[in-house]
Amino acid sequence: MYEKEKVQKKYGALPGEVLWIELEKGSHGLGLSLAGNKDRTRMSVFVCGLNPQGNAFKDGRIRTGDEILEV
Repeated sequence: MYEKEKVQKKYGALPGEVLWIELEKGSHGLGLSLAGNKDRTRMSVFVCGLNPQGNAFKDGRIRTGDEILEV
């Protein structure tokens, strides 16, 4: 099974859309600012900001508030 299919199977029941995004680090890094979950009993990370010069912003699919499931 391909990695993308494994991720879809693992997280497919979550609300919202699960995206598989591959980014290359550029001169401004990925351009992501991340924050942990307010609920300390949950291990999760959310996008809290995007640098307009970073590759994540240029790609256009990642938005502020998105949860990062795996890296």
